[in-house]
Amino acid sequence: MTAREITVLLATYNGARFLPEQLASLRGQTDGAFRVLMRDDGSTDGTGALLARAAEDPRFAVVPEEEKHLGAAGSFLTLLQLARTPYAALCDQDDVWAPERLSRCRATMEAAEAKWGADCPILVHSDCALMDGEGRPIAPSFFRRQGWRGDAVSLPELLVQNNVTGCTVLLNRPLAELAGRADPAAVEMHDWFLAQTAAAFGHIVFLPEALVSYRQHGDNAIGASRRSLPGRVAEALRTPEKARARIALTYRRAALLLETYGDALPEEGRETILAYLATEHMPRLQRIRAVMKGGYRMQSPWARMGQRIFG
Repeated sequence: MTAREITVLLATYNGARFLPEQLASLRGQTDGAFRVLMRDDGSTDGTGALLARAAEDPRFAVVPEEEKHLGAAGSFLTLLQLARTPYAALCDQDDVWAPERLSRCRATMEAAEAKWGADCPILVHSDCALMDGEGRPIAPSFFRRQGWRGDAVSLPELLVQNNVTGCTVLLNRPLAELAGRADPAAVEMHDWFLAQTAAAFGHIVFLPEALVSYRQHGDNAIGASRRSLPGRVAEALRTPEKARARIALTYRRAALLLETYGDALPEEGRETILAYLATEHMPRLQRIRAVMKGGYRMQSPWARMGQRIFG
């Protein structure tokens, strides 16, 4: 039986410094049924020339720039709308993939589809290791560093805190078609949006393996916190306006889900989103009780403490 093809979606912007190492790790994948769709977002540092050279490999193709400066989320969602294969994997320009990144995620996806059906929207993601700009190890597990839980896959949990790192994601065609309904300009964090969509319509599976080396450097759009969990709480206490802005963001992301999918949402998911949105304008103590009772809980005890203090 021929393996169902994976399209790797590589979004770039001024990534010439790190891109060759990532391209090499893509060429070194043990999975034999993938292609790479690449989109540049208006780079000025030679990234475009690197992509053109990569496209000499017939597995790699460059998408023409019809619009520039869409940002990371806009680039990935644009690529996702172009990918027509059964599976799609997201790829950042500055990371390094383990050789088995695609094959391990594929096996997990195929097992999930055997369990829930190939027409069920499914997202597979993994842990990742952290490295600095020079490739030196920082931490062997992003999840442990962040205080995340791999089993935090319910919609209430994902409405208030994301634990899906885009560069580790594999999604199937049903999930890609749902996400394709979104306006790329309205989505600030594509991985969070995809995770919420999968939780609302289908399933999320976590692989507790570091299949990507996630590079942390000064130009990351989003990255790992450099502070310990207690350090993050202390920072939140010093800058409460940032903590409140982070909570306000969760309401905007929930409203986007409702706006994007409307009546197409399964009844349980729609009610979950509406119930969370209703808490925004409740008196503080009533809101905290409703949030906790509804299961809208952040993943670590420290984060939940912040919810109670700033919620």
